[in-house]
Amino acid sequence: MNSRSGGHPFTVAAWILVVALVIAGAFGVATGILSRSLVVDLAAMWPLLVVALIVGLGARLLRKSRRAGAILPLSLFTALLLAGAVHLEGWDQLPSASARLVGPEPSELSDPTELVVQISGDLTITAADTAAYEVEPIVRGGSVGIPQATETAVDDALSIRIEADPEAPSWYTFAGWQIGINPAVAWRLVLNGHIDADLTAITLSSAAIAGSGVIRLGLPPTDGASVIIAGDFDVIVPASVAVTVTGDADLPRDWESDGERARAPVDGAGWSISIQGDAVPTIREG
Repeated sequence: MNSRSGGHPFTVAAWILVVALVIAGAFGVATGILSRSLVVDLAAMWPLLVVALIVGLGARLLRKSRRAGAILPLSLFTALLLAGAVHLEGWDQLPSASARLVGPEPSELSDPTELVVQISGDLTITAADTAAYEVEPIVRGGSVGIPQATETAVDDALSIRIEADPEAPSWYTFAGWQIGINPAVAWRLVLNGHIDADLTAITLSSAAIAGSGVIRLGLPPTDGASVIIAGDFDVIVPASVAVTVTGDADLPRDWESDGERARAPVDGAGWSISIQGDAVPTIREG
């Protein structure tokens, strides 16, 4: 290629970047690496692409050199890259942000409140200090839909079930959910999925957790609490609290064992962990 025929090498290289980015995004959506909601978010950010187009065409018209032809594809590449980053960051003005779920005030819940979340995907549990609970999609590819909550009260005891909305558009599927729950509420958790649960700041009445992943427990209530584990989990407990484990698990070497029951060398009420199923979880201090 020379300066008299064809496009300038810079322009050709810039257009190759644009095409490569579009192909990579399409491949990511088609293979489930990226959420299909990316397509909807990109369509909603059309003004950004229009601005990039105007900037590129304007620069090309004002500057007569053939190298200036690279400004248009570089503008489009930058706009597409920025739009993708905004999507992954979960900007609250995008259509995919409508998938977020915010619960009531903590004072409106019972003591304790049961929370049931069972999905075939990633489930992250953390503490949140705003509403009683907040659910945000994990903006990656997957089959988990938009969350919806069903609240059921029986004898003043509240049960909240969070599940995928069956009537939600198929474009809105994600890798899973990130759920923040308020420490001001005492929780009875029933969880299933690929779990990363940081419960160190959560007020936990009891828990039944199945699937796989990591569970971090903090200080138990003064009268202790029970936790049922079923699956391939790494359970991290504080070294300063009493823990009793019933069932088959990998335990610290200095714990006392009596048949199927083992306990940490700390006296008092604490965590009572029951292991169910064939998987052998790991219990460790940290």
